[in-house]
Amino acid sequence: MLAHRTSFALLIGVLSFRSLLVPAQVTSDFWKNWLDEVEPIMTKTERAVFKSLQAEEERKKFQSFFWKVRDATPGTPENEFMTEFYARRRYAENRLAGAQTDRGRIYIILGKPAEVQDFSGSDKVVDCELWIYRGESRSGLPPMMYLLFYRQDAAGEYKLYYPGMNSAFEILSPSMKGGRVSPRGAYRMIQASYPELAKATLSVVPDEADSAFPSSLNSSGQTIGMIFSLPEREVEKSYLQYFGSPPGTIDVSYSTKEIAGKAAVFMTENQGVKFLSYSLMPDRISTARTKDGFETAHLVFHLRVEDKAGQTIHQQEKEIRLRLDAPKVEAMRQKKLFFSDFVPLIEGEFRIRLTYTNKTSEEFFVVEQDIVVNEGTPSLVIGYQVKEKNPESLLPFSLGSFKVLLDPRSIFSRRDSLEGLIRADDRPELFLVDRDKEGPSIDIQEVSKQGDVFVFRQPLAGMAPGNYDFVVKIKGAEVFRRTLSVLSFEFEKPLVFERTEPLSYLTMLPFVVGQEYLDAGRVGKALESFEKLPPSLWNGTTLPVIARAYYLHKDFARVVELLERDQVEKNYPVLILLGNSSLELKKLGQAAFYFEEVRKFGDTAEANNALGAIYFSLGEKDKAKVYWERAKKLEQKAADKSRKPDEKRTGA
Repeated sequence: MLAHRTSFALLIGVLSFRSLLVPAQVTSDFWKNWLDEVEPIMTKTERAVFKSLQAEEERKKFQSFFWKVRDATPGTPENEFMTEFYARRRYAENRLAGAQTDRGRIYIILGKPAEVQDFSGSDKVVDCELWIYRGESRSGLPPMMYLLFYRQDAAGEYKLYYPGMNSAFEILSPSMKGGRVSPRGAYRMIQASYPELAKATLSVVPDEADSAFPSSLNSSGQTIGMIFSLPEREVEKSYLQYFGSPPGTIDVSYSTKEIAGKAAVFMTENQGVKFLSYSLMPDRISTARTKDGFETAHLVFHLRVEDKAGQTIHQQEKEIRLRLDAPKVEAMRQKKLFFSDFVPLIEGEFRIRLTYTNKTSEEFFVVEQDIVVNEGTPSLVIGYQVKEKNPESLLPFSLGSFKVLLDPRSIFSRRDSLEGLIRADDRPELFLVDRDKEGPSIDIQEVSKQGDVFVFRQPLAGMAPGNYDFVVKIKGAEVFRRTLSVLSFEFEKPLVFERTEPLSYLTMLPFVVGQEYLDAGRVGKALESFEKLPPSLWNGTTLPVIARAYYLHKDFARVVELLERDQVEKNYPVLILLGNSSLELKKLGQAAFYFEEVRKFGDTAEANNALGAIYFSLGEKDKAKVYWERAKKLEQKAADKSRKPDEKRTGA
C-alpha cells in the first residue's frame, strides 16, 4: 500500500510540474540549467524570447528549433553542431576551469586551436598559453590569430590578453620586474627568449605586430569583439517568429539602427477600470518605394507591462503596413506621425516598455517608464485641444465624453492652449511652474466640471519660451507633475493613427483584467473578474484560461466541468489540465482516458509514467508495467541525447 501511495503522489507531482499551464520549480530549474548551459552561444534575442515563453510545450519546441537552425547538415541523423558544442563544453569544464572562463568561452566559440604553446613554469614570464588559430574564415575573422591567456601576477585563473590595453610588462614574471621596466623593454626581454610570444603581446593579428608601437590598439580589439559576437552574427533567427517577440525585444541586426523617438503615457478610466493610454512617435519613418510609385513601411508596436518582480502582466503587439502616395509621404514628413493605443491595467507598480520597430528599414527605439496604479492615481490627460468624442466608441486619451489631442513630444507654441481632462471628486488646483527661472507659478483658472470630469484650458500667448512643469494638486496634495516646452516658433501638429473600439469592447474587459490578475498570481481577484464576464463570452477561447484559474484555486471539479464542454478544443494544455484535475479528484479511469489522449500529441516519458501509476493504482499491474518500461526507454533515450559526449573534436 505504501508503494501505491508513493507512486500516486509522485504522479501528481510530476504531472503538475510538467503541465503546460501549471509551471513549477522543477521545470524552472531544468530550463534555468539549460539556459546557463547554452549561454555562450545563445543570442540576446533568443534569450529574451525564451524567457517570455510560459508554456512547457513552447519551451520544448523552442529548444528543438534552437539546435535545428544551427545544424549545418540537417539531412543527417546526428546534429553535428550540438555534438560538437557539448564536446567543447565538456572540455572547457574539465580542462579549462569552466565554460565561463576566458579560455573556456573562446574554446566553445572557436573550437580547438591549431596549436597551443604553453609557457607555464618559465622563470621569465608568468604562466601563459598562446593559442594559434589558422585558416579561420568565419564572419570576417582574419586567417591567422594569436590569442594569449595569462595568469596575472602568476596567480588566479587565466585571463585573455588584450593587445593595446594590456602590455608586455604584465607577461613578465615577478622576478623580472625589478627596477623600471617599460612596456617596450618588457617586450624586448620576452622576445629574447620567446619571439612568438612577444609578437602576441603586440597584436591578435600577427601581420600587424609592430614593436615600434607596442601600445597601439590596431585591429586587436575589433577582432576579439568579432570573436565574442560570432554567436550573434552567425545564427539564423527567423525561427523566432513562431514564438513571437516579447515587447521591448529588438533583434540584434537592429542594434546599429536605433533612432530617436518619443512616447506619451497617461492613465484614464472607464466604468471603474483604469486604462493605460500610450502613444509612440518615431523621429522618422523610413519607407521603401514600390514599382508602382508608392512608399511602404512595415511598422510594429510592442507594449510590455512588468511588475516589480519582472513578471509580465500584459503584452500586446500591433502591426501597421503603410502604403502612401507622394503627397501623403510629404505630409507625413512635414507633420510627423504617431500611433496611439490603450489597454486596461490592474492596480500595482509596473514598468512600461514601449517599442517601435520599422521592419522595412530595421530601425527602432524603446521607451521605458515606471508607473503606479492605485486608487490615488489620477485619471488625466493633457494636450493642446479638448474635443467631444463619439459616445459609441472608446479611444486612447479620453475621459467621459471628451478626448484630448496631444503631441508626444510635449511641445506647444505660444499660439496654443494647454488643455486637458481630470477626473476628481473635488476641483483640482492646476499650476504651470517655470523650470528655467524662479518666479511665481501660473494658476490655471479656466476649470469647469462637465459631466464626471473637469475640463481645463490655459492660453499660452505671452508666455516666455522655455520649459514648464504642469502640476496638479487635489486637496492640497500634489498628485501629478509633467514637464512641457513652450516654443517661440510655429510648427505643424502631428498626424495620428489611433485605435478605436466600439462600446461592446467593455463586455470583454472582465476577461482581459482577469488575465492580468492571473499573470500577477492573484488568483482570487482573477476569478472575481472572470465571474463578471457575460455567459455568452464563456466560450472556447476564454474557458481554458478561466479553467486554469480554477485549477490554481484547487477547484478541480469546476476545471473538469468547464473544459469538458463541447466548445472547448481538447488540445494538449486542455488535456493536461483535465488529466491532472481528474487525478486530484481520484477519478482514475477518467484520468487514464485523458492521458491516453495526451500521448497522441507526443509519446513522452511523463505521459507514460502517469499512465503507469494510474493503472497500477487501478490494480492493472501488467498494463502499468508496459507503460513504465516505455517511460524508462524514453528517459534513457533523452539522457543519451543530452549527455555530453566524450572529449573529441569533429572540426572547428
